[in-house]
Amino acid sequence: MCCILYVPSGIKIPPTNTLKAIHRANPHGIGFADAEGNHGKTLDLSCFLQAIKKRHKDAACIIHFRLATHGSISEKNCHPFHDPATGIWFAHNGVLPIPSHDDMTDSEIFFREGFLNALDNSRLSFNDPELWRYVEQVRGSSRFIFMRGDTVVKLGQWHTRNGVFYSNLNWLYLSY
Repeated sequence: MCCILYVPSGIKIPPTNTLKAIHRANPHGIGFADAEGNHGKTLDLSCFLQAIKKRHKDAACIIHFRLATHGSISEKNCHPFHDPATGIWFAHNGVLPIPSHDDMTDSEIFFREGFLNALDNSRLSFNDPELWRYVEQVRGSSRFIFMRGDTVVKLGQWHTRNGVFYSNLNWLYLSY
């Protein structure tokens, strides 16, 4: 199961040994985006560790470690996904009952064909409770995170360690 980290503004990125442990449990790609527009996707942990240094300490940040279930193991299928028109970033931890197509993940299909369509077609705003009721109906037991500038919406059960929010702690209990 993937692992999302939400690092709020002013909180340090977890230490390298923590990031390596999460990667061992979720080895199929890593992506990040911060509230100031720094972002990257890679299949290589060392490239990620170099790229994440671009994150400004005062910028909220989403980091996603992928364990592939839908779509190929490729940079394009790494989260978070972004919509330039709205400025929204999205990451997902879990599995959605959505048929995969065009080598897209269930997460990207939901984001592009579900969430963004609901936002556009209904003319809802990002802060509209009706939009979030729709998202909750789709989410099931998954964890979702949306970021638009400094506004972050986390849905589902999250765990906090040293100020960082984790979508799960499964990586803590794996032995190698």
